Amino acid sequence: MSKMKVKRYSFNFIPFITIVDEMDLPVDPYVSCYINGHLSGKSTNTKLRYANELLFVLRFFQGCGVDLTARFASGELIGTKEYIDFYDGCCLDMVSISKGPRNDFFNVTDKLLRNLLVANQRGVAKVSSETLQGRIRRFRHYAEWLFGQFHDVGVRDNELNARYKKLVSKVKLDEEGLCRNRSHSVENAGSVIPDDVFSRLLNMIKPSSPDNPFKASKLRNYLIVSLLARTGMRRGALAKLKISDAQMWGTYDQISVYRSGNDLTDPRTDKPNQKTKAHLATISPVLMKHIQHYVESVRLVFPKAHLHEFIFVSENDSKGTMGEPLSLKSINSIFRKLSSALGFYLHPHMLRHKWNEIFDEEGNRQGINSARLEDLRKYAMGWSQNSTMNQKYNEKQLAMKTRELL
Repeated sequence: MSKMKVKRYSFNFIPFITIVDEMDLPVDPYVSCYINGHLSGKSTNTKLRYANELLFVLRFFQGCGVDLTARFASGELIGTKEYIDFYDGCCLDMVSISKGPRNDFFNVTDKLLRNLLVANQRGVAKVSSETLQGRIRRFRHYAEWLFGQFHDVGVRDNELNARYKKLVSKVKLDEEGLCRNRSHSVENAGSVIPDDVFSRLLNMIKPSSPDNPFKASKLRNYLIVSLLARTGMRRGALAKLKISDAQMWGTYDQISVYRSGNDLTDPRTDKPNQKTKAHLATISPVLMKHIQHYVESVRLVFPKAHLHEFIFVSENDSKGTMGEPLSLKSINSIFRKLSSALGFYLHPHMLRHKWNEIFDEEGNRQGINSARLEDLRKYAMGWSQNSTMNQKYNEKQLAMKTRELL
């Protein structure tokens, strides 16, 4: 099995992801162009996930002696038998694949028995349907992109075009079949964060609380948790907030949340970003005044903080990062410490779910029309009007209401 791996690096403050060999050289310029060109609009974490899926695809076909770039350039493409073998390989975890196929099965003369033995091998270490679907979808997306690099739509040979469409259709059918047959776990009808735990969290994180688990950075951490809890914004959106995004004047209650692509002012390799569309998040004037105090009194003392506009900065110099924009890993670390202190597992995204629960309760209390409530939710979450993400929260709310009635 090849020693290919996914590598992340930064050049001129722009993050890149590619797949390299054991010498740290890109394995294929087309692979690098696909990840950093075709996928450039995706967030860093999404590109990283796609790159790992593509790594699996490349490793598998390389193990079979297949050069995907050469195949699609020549028009030979991937045959039906090769695709079936690939699909079977996608079902297995990496450990099982690295051990290679049990070729001794094929010495069994009885065809039915041989098929049963192979089927049993496939069932030993199967991956989740989500992982399987991701691998197959990445193969299709990359194959479609790669084919387009070598064969223009207007000059394609009819026979080649027919084989290409047949391959893509087969892969799409398998993807759709996985969607239909995917097993869904039934979520607990209770609150994602019980009210008593949420109340303890809000009290514990106050800088003056005797139960605050942090020895330093108490104000910063209080603001981070409070903003996530009061706005429902994602961790990435919070980490990229700039001083100019906070309306520290007039009503003192608005924060701009938006995508910014590759921000050249951001020195972080793993650049945070807003996944959904731009919107204004509303907070209390009191919380905004606390943010202003942090910016003007705490953040100000770190020299490196003067080089950028990001609100939240590292206050620890163990890695020479004091004053630099706070990393996503550091935010996760804050929540790990809070989880330990609360005796309850807590992740930043759980506060987004809790915000939606509170939003539902407040909307019902005020008697807001359900359709209007969903429009407001979509705006506050940054979802488009055509988004169905709100259904996830609605189903959770229906389950909780059903539980109360019974």
